[in-house]
Amino acid sequence: MEMKLTGGIVSFIAILLISCVIIWRSPIGNLLKGHVHFPDENVGDVLKMKDGGNFTVFRRLKVDGEYEDHDNIAVFKVRFKFKSLSTQANKRLSIIPVPFLIGMKGFREKIWTINESTNDFQGIYQWSSKEMAARYPETFIFKLMTKRAAPGTVSYEIMPNTDLSEYIAANHIN
Repeated sequence: MEMKLTGGIVSFIAILLISCVIIWRSPIGNLLKGHVHFPDENVGDVLKMKDGGNFTVFRRLKVDGEYEDHDNIAVFKVRFKFKSLSTQANKRLSIIPVPFLIGMKGFREKIWTINESTNDFQGIYQWSSKEMAARYPETFIFKLMTKRAAPGTVSYEIMPNTDLSEYIAANHIN
């Protein structure tokens, strides 16, 4: 009986340790370790896009981490209009995909922006590589967003070798 009990305890401890390692390396682990932040940096700033549109930053999300290859980073920018609900409701609901984002390999940062005169929303993301940025349109999160977008309003671009903070500084107008 004592041998079975000891074997059961060892198995339980092994499963517990493996579970802790898995959680520690997951989005939950990032949250518990304080690696996920919603800094106020740039919130309220206005960015002027190439097409002349002015977009106001209303949220920023950062996940701490080292870049594997800083020379291969990329910015991914998507623009669209929501097909339903008010602008304010969509601003509030735009936080829903965060748990999925922070768990995506290569995701580092996002700013949420809106053009108040056209009600166009724009998400601008920092990815650890252009390959990771190129995969984003194939993800559940992107597909969910396109389902909520008005038909024909989704456009995106990938800017290889671009740092999000430098992109913000270059387009900042206030």
